[in-house]
Amino acid sequence: MARVLKIMMVGFLLGHTLITHAQKPLVITQDRLVIEDILIQGNRVTKDPIILRELVFGIGDTILKMELLPAFQKSKENLLNLALFNFVYFDATHLPGNHINVHITVTERWYIWPVPILEYAERNLSEFLKNRDWDKINYGAFLKWKNFRGRNELLTGKVRLGYVKEYALEYSVPNIGKKQQHGASTGFNMHHQNEVIIATVNNKPVEYEPQDHPALTRLNAFVKYEYRRKFYTTHNLRMEYYNYIVSDSVAIVNPNFLGQGLNSLDFFVLSYEFKHDVRDSKVYPLEGFLVKLRAKQLGLGIIPDYPYPTFRITGNIMFHQKLASRIYFYNTTKGRYSSEKFMPYVLNRALGYNEFLSGYEYYIMDGSDYVISKYNLKIQVIKPTTHTLPLIGMEQFNKVHYAIYFNAFADAGYVNNVFPDPTNTMVNNWQFSAGVGIDLVTYYDQVLRIDYAINRYGEHGLFFHLETPFYRW
Repeated sequence: MARVLKIMMVGFLLGHTLITHAQKPLVITQDRLVIEDILIQGNRVTKDPIILRELVFGIGDTILKMELLPAFQKSKENLLNLALFNFVYFDATHLPGNHINVHITVTERWYIWPVPILEYAERNLSEFLKNRDWDKINYGAFLKWKNFRGRNELLTGKVRLGYVKEYALEYSVPNIGKKQQHGASTGFNMHHQNEVIIATVNNKPVEYEPQDHPALTRLNAFVKYEYRRKFYTTHNLRMEYYNYIVSDSVAIVNPNFLGQGLNSLDFFVLSYEFKHDVRDSKVYPLEGFLVKLRAKQLGLGIIPDYPYPTFRITGNIMFHQKLASRIYFYNTTKGRYSSEKFMPYVLNRALGYNEFLSGYEYYIMDGSDYVISKYNLKIQVIKPTTHTLPLIGMEQFNKVHYAIYFNAFADAGYVNNVFPDPTNTMVNNWQFSAGVGIDLVTYYDQVLRIDYAINRYGEHGLFFHLETPFYRW
């Protein structure tokens, strides 16, 4: 019996040893590749270090063969998310001794855009198509110099005339230091308009044009520092100054427009933002997730008589997942909390501006706090497709890419307003909508979205949006 027990014990230990070794991944030297060099072509403007910064590997690194293609794909996504290139291609040349050269070919975008401005001044395209108020047209000139000096710097200038007059200048340097981990930007914006949304009644904006023009003048100036240690996580610290001036009649018609019947209001804002973004695309993501948190203090005591010191915190989560071939799901949820509940009308915006519920494009909901959540199931009708236009010689424009997606969606949102106008029944109540739509993802990060949506009140119809949808979140 003892002999049998010994044989069983030896067999158990031997079997356990074999299983333990079998569970360890078997990696042999031949399965590893050494990156000898990285060769880049097509970057006539962009400096090599800007491209090398976004790669998940470097010269001299050792990488498993099975990990090479995923590393190429992730590096390609990182480069495309810079919005410097229309197309990026990776390849490798094998050398003796399991060494390789990595080849990167990029097609640069056109970076200097001195373009005329001709646009609608409504909150969204559907609102403009409904009202067809041709007085609400902006025109002017806009200069956007992306990749200034080939270092991913951004120089922008704007002169906008028409319904809203605006003058702006901004300069951004995102890759400072040997490791390109630091960034800085600064700029100012001044605009004035002769007509303003002076109040919200029956959940809709009320516009007012006083005789003493302009109705509103606003000045904003800022400086920002950004830190990005690796690829997907950024921290930024931003200091801003705001100055609002309204005509006397605006302050009389709505004393709470700037609060306390004031016709001028100025204050400083300090904000910190954390962002972790591992989506495959910042323009039209299909996989990955984003977490963003912003803490903001309005009023720093620098201007002692500012009457509305407020702490605000805003959080945002986006989740994108591929469910099956050509079928994708996403959910995005965003919420804001404010310590001060009674704010001037101009600082109390919630839903209906940058964030909106589908089917509620004609409405606005004001309040100190809000939450909004969107759910979307999308089917890829036409895969991303590229066509070369033979009559156009410049490579920045002769390749056109597009894709089409069918969407089924549902939205929900809630706005907290402690002091609502009795006619604004949409606040302090859950609102929801659902519908279907078509997205056309097209050239230079533009998405045309056509939705058929129905809201909580049974109102339904077609709604149009032309934008880069996830930038505003």
